[in-house]
Amino acid sequence: MKFISLFTITTAIVHQVVAQNENCTKPSNRCDNKLNLRKLSDSLASKFNEIVIDELGSEYTSHFKVRTAYKVSRYQSSDSNILASMSDKLGFKLSSAMNILLEMNNSLTNNNTPSFTHPCPFNSIRKTVIIKSSNLYDNMSSIHSNTKMLDRFKDLKVKRQYFLSHIDYATDKDCTVMPNSNLRYLYHKIVNPDPKMLVFIVDTSMKADSLQHAISVVKETAYALQKIDLIALKITNMTDFVKFEDICNNDGMSNLGNATDNNKMLLREYLSSLEPTAAINIQPSTINKELKSLLLEKNLPTQRLFIFLTDAKVLKNDSWLKIFPHYPDQGNLVKFAIGLINESQIDRNSSLGILSFDKWHNHSNEHSVMKLHINDSGVVGQIASAFISLLPSGYENKMKIISPIWEATERDFMVPLVYPTTKGILGLDLYWSDLAEDIIYFKSTSQQKRAFVMDSSGKVLMHSYFPRPELATEKIKFTNIEMIETYSFINTVKKEILSNDSGNVTMYDKNTTKSITYSWKWVHDLYVVCIVSEIIDKSIFNKTNIFFTRSSKEILFHRLDLFPPKTGKICRHFKQISTIDQGTVYLSPSSFQSPFTYLYDMGDGQEAVTYMKNYLAYLRSVAHGLLSNPGLKNEIQQDVGFLNSILSFYKTQHLHGAYSKYIVRRYAVTESGVLVMFPGTVLEYDYEPVKRPWYTYALENPDKIILTPPNLDVGGAGYVVSISYAVKSPYYPTMVVAMDITMGFLYKLLIDSMPLCAMSYIKCFIMNNRGYLVSHPGLMDPNGSGPIEQQHITHKESMIAIDMLNHKGFVTKRLCNNVFDKTIQRFYEFNVSLPNVLSNVVSGDHCVHYYIAAIPGTNAFIGLVNASCSVDAFCPCSMVDRLCLNCNRMEQTECECPCECSSELYECPNSNVTRMNQDIPLCGMMPENNNHKSHYFLNFAENLRSCFEFQCESYVTHSTCLGVLGCEWCQIDEDGRTPLSSPFCTSQSTCFNGVLGAVTPYGEGTFGRVNRDALGSYSAIGPIAGCIVTVSLVVAVAIYCYKQNTTSASCHNLYVDGPAETWHDANVQMSHLPSDDMHDPSGQDKLLPAMEIEAPISPYRVVTGYRRPHTAGGSDQGYSTMTPHEDSEATGFSVNDPIVLSDDTKSDISCPLPPKIKLRLKAGDLNITVLPCGKNSVIAPVTVHRHMEAS
Repeated sequence: MKFISLFTITTAIVHQVVAQNENCTKPSNRCDNKLNLRKLSDSLASKFNEIVIDELGSEYTSHFKVRTAYKVSRYQSSDSNILASMSDKLGFKLSSAMNILLEMNNSLTNNNTPSFTHPCPFNSIRKTVIIKSSNLYDNMSSIHSNTKMLDRFKDLKVKRQYFLSHIDYATDKDCTVMPNSNLRYLYHKIVNPDPKMLVFIVDTSMKADSLQHAISVVKETAYALQKIDLIALKITNMTDFVKFEDICNNDGMSNLGNATDNNKMLLREYLSSLEPTAAINIQPSTINKELKSLLLEKNLPTQRLFIFLTDAKVLKNDSWLKIFPHYPDQGNLVKFAIGLINESQIDRNSSLGILSFDKWHNHSNEHSVMKLHINDSGVVGQIASAFISLLPSGYENKMKIISPIWEATERDFMVPLVYPTTKGILGLDLYWSDLAEDIIYFKSTSQQKRAFVMDSSGKVLMHSYFPRPELATEKIKFTNIEMIETYSFINTVKKEILSNDSGNVTMYDKNTTKSITYSWKWVHDLYVVCIVSEIIDKSIFNKTNIFFTRSSKEILFHRLDLFPPKTGKICRHFKQISTIDQGTVYLSPSSFQSPFTYLYDMGDGQEAVTYMKNYLAYLRSVAHGLLSNPGLKNEIQQDVGFLNSILSFYKTQHLHGAYSKYIVRRYAVTESGVLVMFPGTVLEYDYEPVKRPWYTYALENPDKIILTPPNLDVGGAGYVVSISYAVKSPYYPTMVVAMDITMGFLYKLLIDSMPLCAMSYIKCFIMNNRGYLVSHPGLMDPNGSGPIEQQHITHKESMIAIDMLNHKGFVTKRLCNNVFDKTIQRFYEFNVSLPNVLSNVVSGDHCVHYYIAAIPGTNAFIGLVNASCSVDAFCPCSMVDRLCLNCNRMEQTECECPCECSSELYECPNSNVTRMNQDIPLCGMMPENNNHKSHYFLNFAENLRSCFEFQCESYVTHSTCLGVLGCEWCQIDEDGRTPLSSPFCTSQSTCFNGVLGAVTPYGEGTFGRVNRDALGSYSAIGPIAGCIVTVSLVVAVAIYCYKQNTTSASCHNLYVDGPAETWHDANVQMSHLPSDDMHDPSGQDKLLPAMEIEAPISPYRVVTGYRRPHTAGGSDQGYSTMTPHEDSEATGFSVNDPIVLSDDTKSDISCPLPPKIKLRLKAGDLNITVLPCGKNSVIAPVTVHRHMEAS
């Protein structure tokens, strides 16, 4: 009865609020919320349509008069022409590299030439040797004379040249500043290509220095191994082997592990935790038995090497020579070696002697293979190579290309082209982003067309669905074509491709009756380039005759710091260099014939300015065809002229439009990658708009207005939402128009359209068709906590999500295969064609009622929740990472957060790949969302005047202040809990998210130091106090660093002393770090490092680890670490950023990274306890954002 009376009171209140907007049949009845919501959805649809037309000019092109335009023919290349162009370009670069290797070989006349690398050291990232076009290329038979490329685009970009000599085990002693580990890995990949098993036995009873030398040797030896090799580690004071990751094992771990990146990391972590022991507790005979049992495992390689690292005790006790198992007839395939470490007490000089023997018997020091002093870091690598070289070698003296090798310091894959000789290995390291640029930037008007490049083994090394290597959040994992093209006929197609130099074949899919055409061409028998077309593209986006308007408006290039406007002034729009006198034009990498060359040029300092001048002169040339094309695609000049004419409309609307005070910026982009923006703003040179979600989703959903979830604007405008729309016309180029609006503006639209949404027991929200919240009261609430960006309906409204899953035809849980990181993604798809308003499936009395309807013409839904009580409900989510809690089953009606499962399990020998993959489609191209940084421009903009004066204090009510650019309705006191007695409207930096003095995600804030009377009145004491505080901080940091260096010797090490390529392992994710959700009351835990602001969605948006202060509103029920995989990536500290660098062998003290371990790992499988370093360490809560949504 209490519930009924409470519900009656609630209904009466609702009736009073909305009676004037509803036609209730009886005054005493509860008004129909379904009718209300339908009206609200229609109102929002009308409003969004008005915004797209009036503010973005979606119909502006129809006002152009044909007489002011000129007609051009836009040739649509066929697949065969595109394929020929791509293969010729790749063939030219490979031919250039081959000729260089031949010249290098001719110059090597001395058989005793030592290893060398050039250049050494590297000047900086992306600064490499450029082999200029010369007579070297004149005799290339493979290059057609009609290849039309500029000389600069013919230049071959070579990262380094090297010669890896057999006599010094591929170690360049003259280049000690550069780690040789990658080259050593390459050397053994060529010289020792067959699968092998290495068993390391480490004696921990040695002295500390000797043990450290032994550990360094094991680490370096393990890094030189390939994935097909097996490793095992035995510690002399333990009764079992160290466990390694083995996804094909039932327990997920085994004594033997493949030498994968994860297992190498496990090995490094474990070795770093070793400490010397007083004596050996286990007898040599026991170790012998354990090694024999290890050899009983199935499918072991025939080549086996046992390495025992110890000190001089083995010379005094012959029993230690009997630890190795007995092999009667194995020839030279099985090797036993002892690394004998000697410590000289006189000169503190350490040396290591290698004892090697083929058969098991006693041995003496006279049989030592080599003895080296290991105080020099470069020698450790030589010792590692000496051990591996005990095994038989086998290679052919012919040029070959090696699969791309990841180099974290370059954020790119390096492709070694090598020429093995009897003297050593000659090689060139080429940029994979250079060789595969046409695949990376392959332009397809639909998801039905894709391109990839494959090697002779059938492994796909680049695909148009893969992310750009320099922007990948994780190292791309190459996979076999069967895992990507999952059709039943793929083996037939693969056989055709591998056996014919070129051709095409059309197959028919039995399930969908669609035809799929594969066209391919081999390049130098090294790579095959392939284009896949599923259907003949009849998209109206393809046009042959287009009319382009010739704009008389001056073109303003986006680099305002280099090319300021002639008549206007530069100002600061929030934190960005801008101008409001004119919009700017930006050319993305995909606008160029060679995107890699463009990116390379832009990183070249002063020369970049010269290149930009040439681009600008070409774009401004009035007489079409007079100036030579400086490397742009043919249609770029026309697209720039067309888009530039829209900027005058954008300027008028931005300065005088009805919604001007809520819109951060407007922009438009064509499919060729040309972007215009108002206010005119500087963009980073590697920004690629056609790979962003707001563009790709709009193009995939023509005639629909696309709303993307809120993200932090890197330009300083706070949280913004993008609205985009694809404009199609038979006369003008396809383009997407878009704008960034404040998150508050969307919420204001809801409240103004339906005042009921402002009631305390009512929640109105907008979500997109994947269930991610675009607007929700919890995102606006200053009492809220947890992340704001990329929140899913399962995070914020779990009870509703659970009920919605029972609506048949409304929501579907789907799977897709993300091949580049080998994961199976689980996500939700909501039916945007929903005709009716839905409500609770389960009928009866509830204290929580919800209503949801599609917003016509958009990808979004409007929802209303009427809750007269608080109900605890949740959808199961992992609190540590994005792994699904149960990867073995997925039920449509069971609620769970968007998550992922590893697909690597299905690559095991016993798995049924066909069964797993047949029904799981590819995720498609994953939209980019990271690495858009503007730190230089932020610093440049600090001293400029503001473009707009927002005058926040003039808005006296919450309704008028809500959503206004740069303004916040301040309602919570500086303690983060107490409501202000008189809320007021003020600048965002003063009261971010409604909390007075709160630290902003941009690193600003006056937490706890707000002048409540003057709010920023100036005092001369400030600068003096600031200086004193700064000096105090410097002194404190110096003392802290000194203490850390002198007291943290017992800390476990993060192994950053190995190969440069493993300093920051791409497989180590922030979700693997220990996390504690404790917040600093000062708000300092929300500070973003100044150099880590990135923009994932619009040209100026950044996803951060920012969290609002914990306030009276409590937590978000544990979902602060559950974030989707769709449009975001954590910024802040990243193990992929080169923060700590050291040489090959020294150990730097730092906090450890726990290894990546599967959930099914048993607690006792790994005896490593990872603890923070020292009492002054901080374990910070980390939010991980990664791609989720399938295209």
